[in-house]
Amino acid sequence: MMMTARERLLTTLRGGLADRIPIAGFDRHLLQGDKEREARNRGLGLICHRPCYIESILNTEVLTKSGGPNTQVKIYNTPVGSVSEVLSYGAGYGIALFGRDWQGVVPRRKEFLVKKPEDYKVLKYIVENLHYEPYYFAIEDQIKRIGEDGIVVATLPYEPMQRILIEFVDWKRFYIDLMKNRETVEEIYEILKDKYVKELYPIAANSPAEVVMVGANIDSILVNPPLFERYYIPPYEECAEILHPKGKMLNVHMDGRLKALKDHIAKTRLDVIEAFTPPPMGDLPINEALNMWRGKVLWINFPSTISTLMGPSPQNVKKYLIDLLEQTIPGERITLIVSTENRVPAENMMAMVEIMEKAKLPLTKEAIEEMRRSI
Repeated sequence: MMMTARERLLTTLRGGLADRIPIAGFDRHLLQGDKEREARNRGLGLICHRPCYIESILNTEVLTKSGGPNTQVKIYNTPVGSVSEVLSYGAGYGIALFGRDWQGVVPRRKEFLVKKPEDYKVLKYIVENLHYEPYYFAIEDQIKRIGEDGIVVATLPYEPMQRILIEFVDWKRFYIDLMKNRETVEEIYEILKDKYVKELYPIAANSPAEVVMVGANIDSILVNPPLFERYYIPPYEECAEILHPKGKMLNVHMDGRLKALKDHIAKTRLDVIEAFTPPPMGDLPINEALNMWRGKVLWINFPSTISTLMGPSPQNVKKYLIDLLEQTIPGERITLIVSTENRVPAENMMAMVEIMEKAKLPLTKEAIEEMRRSI
């Protein structure tokens, strides 16, 4: 009996064997219309990311003002001083989807909260006064509406150190301060980690979603093995310790170059590596990752260099996808995402769906050859 998109995704993410390898797309990246409907009728699932919490900062005044065209300045006034950040955003920001622009893109920081050493004192106060409350309506509502068409994933912020690196401190300053002012950076890291473990992770564990995603965007160029070992694995383990007894799967968004981190990732209790990006954008072959990460599921991101950036061609998409699937034989512990970066042309999305319809499990060399003959 043919599985629904939801059944196919959850069976695979739990380590089981579905009727075929799942393919899905983020709801914010799918160009809705006749081709999207056809793709979903032919097995393309939906992945809907929704928040499970509300974050606020106690005892802090947050002011927002315009910084010019498509620019927003946010000022944080605390009893120990003030800091500010400058965000650059796309068209439709604030009136589109969960703080994204119409293309599903979040604002980019042009200026960060920490600009000088004294700003760490203010950042410490802000982090100490973060407060979290459950917010499950967005997940509950989407679960009711999506039915068997896909799954809803509860979202969490970046890991504590990744949040400092991506949201609070410019990356150049971050690495200098981590060397010259390590105690200050680590103090904020420990406060944030403790806040997550005591307040945030339990909220996610009690949410209606079956999969919980940590933001991450892990790339070994920014997060080298010593950093990953020291600051990233501990929060993963503490999060898994809280999620697993509630039956939740821990899904971490690792979309960068992971070859240097492969041994460290193998040691974690992560259930799903989301947005795993194979060559040519990533640097770790799929078959090597599958062999290294026993018991983990690869949620594979189809590289945008193939689907959108290098002269979109359905024929090239099909050829690349068949070669990719060949690396995964017998096809266990993988699912495919149409794109995590942008909107894929409809003809290329349909090319993926056409191939994935044939990716019945267990996948065989004979099936791969049949796919090649079909194109």
